Amino acid sequence: MLASLRGPASKLISGWAVEGIATFQSGQPIHVTATPNSTGSLGGGVRPNSTGASAKLDGSAQSRLNGWFNTSVFKQPAPFTFGNVGRTLPDVRSAGINNWDLAFVKTTAINERAGVQFRAEFFNLFNRVQFGFPGQVLGNASFGVVSSQVNQPRLLQLSMRLQW
Repeated sequence: MLASLRGPASKLISGWAVEGIATFQSGQPIHVTATPNSTGSLGGGVRPNSTGASAKLDGSAQSRLNGWFNTSVFKQPAPFTFGNVGRTLPDVRSAGINNWDLAFVKTTAINERAGVQFRAEFFNLFNRVQFGFPGQVLGNASFGVVSSQVNQPRLLQLSMRLQW
């Protein structure tokens, strides 16, 4: 039925395309350090000591912004020691990515050689926040606290292009 359209109705209905990108990733491993560095080592931080309990906390990302992980399972190492926590925490990660980008594209031929393309592009369509890393230095007031966002909010971009 739509294939039989001619004239302005055909120009309005035909030539549409939908494009999309979905990105889903788990978060990055978190590493914690301690301050002050009393070992005199250069280029690396001192790691805290672990009490042996897991630092993982359950709940949504929004509910854990002021306590991304359990900070009470870490203790300041004794002076001139390096601490026993591993390079990264085995069960705690930063916030992941859950992002959808979508575009609607309309291409219309004017004649045999020329055409017009209109694009409406939506980046971060559902306006999902991606939180930054929590504070990772034992001894700082921001230890375990997420205080940043690392992605952009929803963005709409409209464009028109003349093709010849």
